[in-house]
Order: sequence, then structure tokens, then C-alpha cells
Amino acid sequence: MIEKNLPVAENAVTRLGEQLDQGRIRNAALIKSYASSVAERKPELKDLTRVLAKEGTRDGNLYQGLVTRVDDAKRQAGTSTSDQERRILLTELGRIVQAADFQEFNRALSDPLNVLADLSDGALPRFDALSASASARANNATVGPGSQLVGNPHYGRWETGSGGSFWVWYGQFALMRDLMGGPRIGYGGWAGGRDYSYYHDWGRDNYTSPSARREQARVETAARQKFSREGRTFRSAYASKRTGASRTITRQKSTRSTSTASSRGSSRGFGGYRGGK
Repeated sequence: MIEKNLPVAENAVTRLGEQLDQGRIRNAALIKSYASSVAERKPELKDLTRVLAKEGTRDGNLYQGLVTRVDDAKRQAGTSTSDQERRILLTELGRIVQAADFQEFNRALSDPLNVLADLSDGALPRFDALSASASARANNATVGPGSQLVGNPHYGRWETGSGGSFWVWYGQFALMRDLMGGPRIGYGGWAGGRDYSYYHDWGRDNYTSPSARREQARVETAARQKFSREGRTFRSAYASKRTGASRTITRQKSTRSTSTASSRGSSRGFGGYRGGK
């Protein structure tokens, strides 16, 4: 099964890259357009908009994350010997295929796209999500502009020390720190007060590698234990979905979940993948 499905996953990611190159992923094209518009309106954000614009290309962190996962899967295919290891790898290959679906990747790009929309101070509309103010009110969110990318392993990591876990941006995404200002973002406060994002509320299964998922579990466990020692109540970041997705997103994902569940057990693998539209 792994030998059959590995090239399927690799081909899915390759085809997605071709779609990005040809400008056929809507939100990818909008990201580049929005980045240009925000840079023109706010020249002081030019460096940040240039970083965000890359997310609309195959050089973006989101797409490159899929490339890395395919490479990791190739290496693991030659070393996975136990049934459990092979089951985990087969699941990972299936998730890569789902993440590389054109429509699904388009939805995942709504997070960096809406960061740019928020940077425009309302001049550019959000896509696939409620307005920033409506979303923040609905979720009693405590993290402001740019919060869509906090906690997403494509853009940073939780660094744990004696005082807890705090968010650290990768590379040039550290420019987000200047945008958001204020104190460091601690895991416990973020988990209980995070706003809606596509990644955290709908895309985490597809866009999180097994190693990143283990790290997320480790950080949450450490935070839960810390809160318990201090006599505080811990609220998981994933205890419930946050309000904020558009009706279209909710309908598409609910329909996809239903069809996926109904097909389980009736198909051996995912060799029939044809990509999204």
C-alpha cells in the first residue's frame, strides 16, 4: 500500500505546485494582489508584505511544508518495518493528498490572505471568514492582528522554558512580532483566547506533520500541568471550533467530512485522487 500510495502523494503535491505557478489557485493570486496593495498603502510594511506574498507561490512555507513531508515519507518508507509504523505512514500520505487538493489548499491560504486584509484596515475584504471585529467579538479573542498564523507550525514554534511556552516566529516572519506588539504570546493565554483560523479550526489534520503534531501535544500537556500546579483552569486550544468560518467553508468542510466518512472501508487506499478544481 505504501509503495502504491507514495507516488500518488508526490504527484498530488507536484500538480499543486503547477497550479500555483499558473496562477490557478484563487487565494494565492489574491495574496500577491493584496500584498502589493498593502505595500503601496503602507510602505513601512513593505518587508512584511513581501514575506506574506511568498505564501501565494511554491516558495511559500505552506507549500514547502508539503514538499518536506513527501521527502520525509520517502525516507520513512524504507525504514518503517512494524505494522504500526506503516499505518502511521499510510495515514500521513493520505493527509498529504488531502492537503494538496486544490480547493483545500485554497482554503488554507485564507489565513495569510486575511492577515493582509487586516493590514489594509478594512480597505481589502477578508475571504472565507467573518470580519476581524466580528470574529474577535464572537470568540472573546485576546490576540490581535496576525493571530491567524500563531500556533501554525509553518510559521513558528512554541519555545518552552521555566516560565512556560511562548511563540517564536520563523525567519522573516519575525516581522509579525513588530506588527502585533505587546508582550510575548504565551501558550496558555493563547489557547484559551485564540481567534478563528482555518488552520486551527479546519485544517490541522491535513497540514500538520506527525512530528509537529507530537510537539503540539507535548506543549499542551506541559501547559495543562503548569496550570494545574498553579490552581488555574486550562482551556485547550482545540476544545471546540472557534466561530469565524464563512458559511461556504462550513458547508464545504461538512460535506467533505460526510463523504469521507461514508467512503471509509469501501476503498483500499487513495489511488483514485484526481486533484481539486
